Amino acid sequence: MNKITHTFTYDLPDDYLAQTNILGKVATWTYNGPDKIWIFLDKETNKIVGNFLTEDDKGGEIPVPLDQYRIEIDPTVDPIIATLVGADELPDYATLEQYTEELPCGNTYTRPLCPPPDHTYELLDITYDVENSTFVTPLPWKQPHITWDGIRQWRNHLLDGSDYNELPDMPAAVLSNWVAYRQGLRDLPQTYGASSGSTIPPVDPWKIQPINPPN
Repeated sequence: MNKITHTFTYDLPDDYLAQTNILGKVATWTYNGPDKIWIFLDKETNKIVGNFLTEDDKGGEIPVPLDQYRIEIDPTVDPIIATLVGADELPDYATLEQYTEELPCGNTYTRPLCPPPDHTYELLDITYDVENSTFVTPLPWKQPHITWDGIRQWRNHLLDGSDYNELPDMPAAVLSNWVAYRQGLRDLPQTYGASSGSTIPPVDPWKIQPINPPN
């Protein structure tokens, strides 16, 4: 199997996991991997399914399922697709230039300044245009990990499950922690921006629950 290195430019969303490119942001990336990759697509949807093969895998020869078809990817023509499915030498993302944002709660969130391709595009939503033998562009953006609807459902579940933690006979120090925690849950949309129209919650909901002190 032959391998190549190919540097390319790709579009970035206006912000991490945003769904627009109004600002025209771009970044560069270098593909390192096989010079040929075969992928399989669903005949009904023309979307990629999880079979990515190289010459070592006999990708151009093995039988194709009846409900799928196979195409060959040239990384110099479709470098984004090749990076998403066939790159075998990825850098440590922690070594990339980083961006740190302070959240409303005072915590900080750090990520690569320019999201890598696999944090920019949603692989399994990419569609192939059979008639024109090309992928439909613009490629679909990576979807947010969680939405405000999901945050609210999670918040409401935690509120329902912690009602018993505000009991009159609870020690004052413990009670005050739980009162503050439950109020923080109620205030999540205001604190983190849902009320201002933000679609992506900049918060990890699994890291904010208090731990009861001993006794």
